[in-house]
Amino acid sequence: MSKINYDALAIDGLKEVFIQISRTCKDLGIDFFIVGAIARNIWYVSHNENSKGTKDIDFGVYISNVEMYNKLRTELKRKFNYFESVENAFCLLTPEGKQIDLLPFGEIENDGQVIIEGKGLTRINLDGFKEAFIFGVNEIEIGDEKYKACSIPGVMILKLVAYDDRPDQRKKDIEDINSICLTYPLLESDFIWGNHFDLYDGDLEHHEIGVIVLGREMKKLLSNNKALENRIIEIIDKAIDQKNPFLTLMIQNSEVETIEEKKNILERLKQGLTHLAV
Repeated sequence: MSKINYDALAIDGLKEVFIQISRTCKDLGIDFFIVGAIARNIWYVSHNENSKGTKDIDFGVYISNVEMYNKLRTELKRKFNYFESVENAFCLLTPEGKQIDLLPFGEIENDGQVIIEGKGLTRINLDGFKEAFIFGVNEIEIGDEKYKACSIPGVMILKLVAYDDRPDQRKKDIEDINSICLTYPLLESDFIWGNHFDLYDGDLEHHEIGVIVLGREMKKLLSNNKALENRIIEIIDKAIDQKNPFLTLMIQNSEVETIEEKKNILERLKQGLTHLAV
């Protein structure tokens, strides 16, 4: 189990929020895990890299029904003076104004969606959350507390789905996907060499092999959900075929990066998703 400290994640007040969510969920018998940018940053920090910083604090909560979800929200408001957002019914705000997204998945879902009463966003698609929770969770110790955090393959799946669901509002997800694809071969070098040595028989560069491995690890999470696996591949195919601005959004420096380079990254990711054998 990896161990890091709250300060390394570079978000003021994060410890208090984590403890409040953890204890409330425990009291109600609700399981949860850390997702989104915080899960990404945990990965960076656990590999001795600097946190990338974020204002987003997101949790996936494994929950049975809307009544239990509402009870969780009520308890957080009662105990810690959280209050509701007028823009997003799945979000609560701390007294200091920090946005906490509580994303419910599991039996609460109906045809892959969750619909609740509230203001603003009241309907959400949470494809991939259950797979990421069951097959793609890492245990992490932050300070003296133990948490479950979404693995990087799980983060990739959730970010691809989030962008596909709301491409006009989720452009930042593409920047994260690009950053992870560039960084994964470096941070996971030992894992790649030790578990996917077969890929070094050809003429591929290490950074290309690393992205293939990332795709293989994503496929493991999708093994029991063929429909979701097909959706992820379709999202990548649309990007490769430039049916949306995905490749353009991956470019952070147009003076040194090209569309062809980004296309190659996604092609290698797809290669890992479609050919798992080691």
